[in-house]
Amino acid sequence: NINLDEASSSFKFILEDIECSDDIVGALADEVKEKIMLLLELDASDNNRIVLTPLRCENGNMVTTTVTLLPPSTNGGDGRSLRAASLSFTANGIMAQHSISLFNKLRDLSQVEQKERSLLSTPEGREMFVDEENSGNERIGFPFRVKDLKIMPSVSDTKAMLTTGSDLLDLEEDLFRIASTSKVGDQSKEMIVKKVDRQAIVDEMKLHEDAMIEEILEKFESDGRQREEATRQREELMPNQMKTLHIEFFVVTLACIGISFVALLHLKCITLKLGKLKSK
Repeated sequence: NINLDEASSSFKFILEDIECSDDIVGALADEVKEKIMLLLELDASDNNRIVLTPLRCENGNMVTTTVTLLPPSTNGGDGRSLRAASLSFTANGIMAQHSISLFNKLRDLSQVEQKERSLLSTPEGREMFVDEENSGNERIGFPFRVKDLKIMPSVSDTKAMLTTGSDLLDLEEDLFRIASTSKVGDQSKEMIVKKVDRQAIVDEMKLHEDAMIEEILEKFESDGRQREEATRQREELMPNQMKTLHIEFFVVTLACIGISFVALLHLKCITLKLGKLKSK
């Protein structure tokens, strides 16, 4: 399996509804990087974990770049491992997030921001927006998207994938011995026929690697769909609750009006009776 704590990830980061041009888009690199760090709630010490390709302006209102998130063990690109430091953070209750987890966080925030924008098109959504602003809840404040995730295993994981498994070492030695023999006899030919082609071994290892990556992506997508479904159910429940409150308020109002009307009639009857008594 791939060690996600040592793996890197790359993906496309898109800032929408932002005026740009080819002349000035390069100057936005630091601002975009700061926005990403702000969204991920990273410390200044994690600045070197984020690498951006040159920014591009598309259609005058969209900025795109490819972001590479390096693993927590990265230390300013000098190649040294901070595994011991990472362990000390864990002991203090602060766990550094791996690059795949950070991508998922950006993706979830992007989905939340898009749903908030869609809610603003409805009166209920605008009312919720005002309530959240009054309560002091922080909002993202700018539209963005992420897509095209790529997982890049560490050097050690890559070597492990390309290293012959222990169950195939004997077969590899036999193939090497046969290939290095200057004169191949009938017995050697028979061994070659019985042995699996080396290319088949490489293909099998490649399939195993692809299956592991696909399994990881499917798990993340499944978790994302579950979170999205839970959010959708909460959003569907809120308008129903608002309607119920409106109905209850309407019923209470009608009841109050009815009670007031009955009380008024009762007082009027009492007044009439008192008037008759006085006239007698």
